Amino acid sequence: MSFKFNFFDDNKENDNANDLKESYQKIVPKEASVTPYNPASINLLFSQWKEITVGSQTYTYLRDVDTSSLSDVALRSDLVPDVYEGGFEVWECTIDLLNFLQNNKDEVETNSAVLDLGCGSGLLGIFAKQASPQSTVHFQDFNKEVISNFTIKNYHKNCGHHNSHNVKFISGDWSCMSHILAKYDLILTAETLYSVESQKKVLKVLEDHLADEGVAYVASKRHYFGVGGGVVEFQNLVSKSGTLKCEVVWSCTTGLLRDILKVSKC
Repeated sequence: MSFKFNFFDDNKENDNANDLKESYQKIVPKEASVTPYNPASINLLFSQWKEITVGSQTYTYLRDVDTSSLSDVALRSDLVPDVYEGGFEVWECTIDLLNFLQNNKDEVETNSAVLDLGCGSGLLGIFAKQASPQSTVHFQDFNKEVISNFTIKNYHKNCGHHNSHNVKFISGDWSCMSHILAKYDLILTAETLYSVESQKKVLKVLEDHLADEGVAYVASKRHYFGVGGGVVEFQNLVSKSGTLKCEVVWSCTTGLLRDILKVSKC
């Protein structure tokens, strides 16, 4: 599996990005919306699946995702800012955070409120639901298409047998959903610090929606070259916020440098 963000490094790719953004900006709303979880309406009969084992836990996610409404974007680029935010991929830092959580399961307390921010596949929220079935878990992704065609189906495949479904599936831009999001005891997010703008929005969500005694885990590459994102830049934002603090709790120091940050209220 290849893990990369394609940020259009040459002029031709930049032209493609601009063309795609212009084509899709009218049909991809930035306003937040909620997609109901209705188990009776979900048909997985002919779906094809991939499995990934993290520690002792095996997760299942769709391999034949319906990208028809975002087909050009999904097939031609890993990410087009403000149009398609990479939600149909399972990114490397998601696996890092799953590994970390498997070794720190006590972080998901019974009856806690959890947000999987920029959820994509939803694997982080699925972990939280499996670790604490009575918890409330909210899944959020930029694209409603990702929520409807990927996240919800993955959740149903992994957690549909649970008796309690205190879940909500939210789509939209991070700057437009304060009225929908709640206060959370645990916020999980991976690969969301990829640009200066995205970091500011993530910081705002944490400031506004992390409970006073809550904790957020942010998994990220140390640098996203060419776009100004990464761990160091986000640490600086947190330090300047005056309301949050963070520490590095896990690092990969060989190959592609990656970290997991623990963020909490001051």
